[in-house]
Amino acid sequence: MNIRTLTHLILLYSTLSIIVPSGARAMSFLSVGKTCVFSEVKAVLTRDGEPLKNIEVIRKWEWKELKEEKTHTDENGVFTFPAVFESSATRLLPIELVIGQALFVKENNVETKFWSHSKRKPEENSEFNGKPIDLICELNNELKIYDHSGSTMRTLCSWEKDNEQ
Repeated sequence: MNIRTLTHLILLYSTLSIIVPSGARAMSFLSVGKTCVFSEVKAVLTRDGEPLKNIEVIRKWEWKELKEEKTHTDENGVFTFPAVFESSATRLLPIELVIGQALFVKENNVETKFWSHSKRKPEENSEFNGKPIDLICELNNELKIYDHSGSTMRTLCSWEKDNEQ
């Protein structure tokens, strides 16, 4: 695709953003470029089987730029992050979608990555073919490497429901 075609697509996107009522725009045109950049995450963090209480957890993703969110575990070591959606005119182009994703725990000012993956489809829960990200993460586990949806996942976690990836 050349720069002229790209310019026309961006101009079309901008024009429709102005002239189409916001409610209709959200349901039609913008939903074409809407991408789930990180599906909802539910997890329990443990060390030696004991919950990590009130520990900072950081979720990072990189699509157009590096972004992050932070939360803390509760008294049971549980934390959640809601799904994150972003829109971009680039989704209208025939280019490969690759979104880097990672989860970190922060202790004593040190970030430790305990889960990473590359998301390749725009739908929510497409990281694992529709399976929700519902994990148990034992920080003393050995790092496991899996191939999921054409991407390599590195993790200290297992699935909450069936205890396997």
